[in-house]
Amino acid sequence: MNIRKLLNYNDGYYMINREERNLAAIFYHILLTGNNLTQFINTIGSDFLITDNELGIYLEYAYIRDLWNNIKQGNDFKRKLILDLLQPSNRQELENLTIFDFNDYFGAKRALSSKNIVSPSNWSIANYDKNIPDNDDFLKVCKFKWCFNAKPDIVIHTSHNTAICIEAKFESIEGIYPSKSIEKTIFNRRKISNIGQLSIQKHLMEEILGVKTEYIFLIQKKSSSHIYNGKHKIVLWKEAFANLEISDCPNFIKECIKRLDNAD
Repeated sequence: MNIRKLLNYNDGYYMINREERNLAAIFYHILLTGNNLTQFINTIGSDFLITDNELGIYLEYAYIRDLWNNIKQGNDFKRKLILDLLQPSNRQELENLTIFDFNDYFGAKRALSSKNIVSPSNWSIANYDKNIPDNDDFLKVCKFKWCFNAKPDIVIHTSHNTAICIEAKFESIEGIYPSKSIEKTIFNRRKISNIGQLSIQKHLMEEILGVKTEYIFLIQKKSSSHIYNGKHKIVLWKEAFANLEISDCPNFIKECIKRLDNAD
């Protein structure tokens, strides 16, 4: 006996799948075939032109983390890069810290090192809270750290310097930073408002990466429970797939898309 037999469920998993990452992967696959990318860009009314030899489509976009991993210039360069981007009020103090103390200042306890400036993805809000009393400096550090942890679902680089950033949801709503209870307590104590996931994407793409970006919030149906950033254009899944060619796709993909078409 198994749960499918008990429920008398004999259809394929694709008929009930609610995983938005799976749907995003299907969408990513379809964008790579035929003329579908151009069709989608026309559907959303993008102003960007495709530069063929610079075009790239990326699932789970982690550009900033890969940039950091590719830095070869050493610790002095990494420190200067961080301080140039953050412009902290105590910059001179941070310039003179040892590597260990610099990492410790930003709360990188789980990756504390005396040899290497560690990635900001390893910084800890709960640990650096006590070191950064100024709210403006504190929030800049938080947003910078979150950019290293954020991974927009799909990013279409129409050129090296222009992109369409897509956040794909199915039943879930926009994520909120911070997400951990201890971090929420810190933000409440400091009287700092929470920040939406889409705002962090904008900060990542435009201010940290310097990429001119159009934003798409891809959802199943419009609901007042969603939180919308003004820079993001709302597109329904069935609208996104409407003009795409899927005749050569496996049946399970066609059935997934048909479910979207039949949604309320």
